[in-house]
Order: sequence, then structure tokens, then C-alpha cells
Amino acid sequence: MRTVYRRLRLFLGPVRLAFLGACSMNSSEIVHGPNLRQAALITVVGYLLGFGVPFVSFYVLPKIFVVNSAAQTSQNILANQGLFVAAIFAMLLNFIGDVLAAWGLYVLLRPVNSSISMLAAWFRVVYATIGIAALLNLVTAYGLLTRPDYLMVFGRGQLDAQVQLAVDSFNFQFAFGLTVFGVYVVILGLLVIKSGYIPTWLGVVLVIDGAGWIIMEAGPYLLPQVNLGFLIVTSFGELLLLAWLIGWGTRLKEPNQDATAPPASSDTA
Repeated sequence: MRTVYRRLRLFLGPVRLAFLGACSMNSSEIVHGPNLRQAALITVVGYLLGFGVPFVSFYVLPKIFVVNSAAQTSQNILANQGLFVAAIFAMLLNFIGDVLAAWGLYVLLRPVNSSISMLAAWFRVVYATIGIAALLNLVTAYGLLTRPDYLMVFGRGQLDAQVQLAVDSFNFQFAFGLTVFGVYVVILGLLVIKSGYIPTWLGVVLVIDGAGWIIMEAGPYLLPQVNLGFLIVTSFGELLLLAWLIGWGTRLKEPNQDATAPPASSDTA
């Protein structure tokens, strides 16, 4: 047994030395991520990737989708194929921008509370994942209508019904995902309130914004007889955040490293 123990010590010795060496690295030897100014810029880029969504939501989709007529919805998609494909890619860019914005805002608010900031970022990533999964329904609808084989298999009536189901699935799933987005915005607002380097009023606006999304999108499940559409007026908080990031966020200075560093980091070997 002693022979085996000595051999294990000889084998693990270099591993132990490497581990101790890594633990003794000072902060200047560690590769740091973006600073606050860069994080603000990353967030702005992420938001700008989603600027096609209002056009898609308020013009393209209402123009194409007809709630009570599956046949008319199919005809509209076939008559506006280029516009429909553009809408799909605009939504995809939006969700990619959501991931980018989640990263930027995580870095921006990490000095407040790194754990809560990470939690908030994950909520936005989950929302983007739900959104992409919902978007695949529109891809399916487009494939059903543009491949002639499906018309031969299903017939016109059943094919239109399949397309309408795919379109409705997109609407339902995307709306449900917005409840997760609302939770994200509430947490984001609370972090902003606590930050001290972002205006407190902006955090309050974001909390109201997130609560509005949660109530508006969860309402049809909890209060099906109540029309909560008026709460859309609370959904502009992130536009104010974007304006602040463009005007002032890119001028942020890094917090005092001496004040924010953990006690152990000031020790010298």
C-alpha cells in the first residue's frame, strides 16, 4: 500500500502544483470580459437587431393571418411569400439580439449582484429559446404551402387547416413566452433600482413594464373574460432603457476596483 501511495503522489504531484499555481494567479493575469461601456454597446446592438419586430407584428402578420379563415391565410402566405420569409428572418434576428442583450445587460449589472444578474440573463435566454421554438411553426407553415407534395397528400381543406394550426401555435407559444420575458424585465428593473449608476426611475419603469407583460399575457389563462389589452401602454420601458444606453450608458465608468474586490484579492503571496 505504501508503494501505491508513493506512486500516486508522484503521479498527482504535477497536477497539484498546476492547480495551486492557477489559484495563486493575480487579477492582472486573468482575462476579463467587456467593461461597462462595452456592455452598454453590446446591449444596444442586441436591441437594434429586434427593430424589425414592430413592422412584423403590426403590419406583416395582421396582413397575412386571418383568424377565422384558414383558406384565406394560406392564400395570403402564397401571395406574399417574400414578405412572409422576411418576417421569419426578422423574428429570428430579434431572438438572436435577445441573447446578445441578455449578455450585455448581465455584464452591465454584474457589479450590483452577479448571481441575480446571471439569473435575469437566463430568463431572457429561455424567452428567446421559446420564441425560436414558436417561430419554427411559421417555417412549417411555409414548407407546407410551398411543397406541392403536401397538397396531394392532405387535400386543400386539410392542408389549410394544418397551416392555420401552425400559425395559431406560433401566436400562442410566442405570447406564452412573453410571460417569461415579463419576469426577466421585473428582475432587470430591480437590479437597475439597486445599481446606483443607472437612474432609479428607469428601474421603476422597467418593473412596471415587466409586470404589465406578465399580467397581459397570463391574463387569458387566469381571467379569460377580461380584456387586458390596454396594458400594452406599459410595454415601452425597454425603449427608454435603450435611449438611456445610447445617450449615457456608453459613458459609464468602471466601479472602483478596490471597493468591489473581495478581501482575499488584496492578499499578496
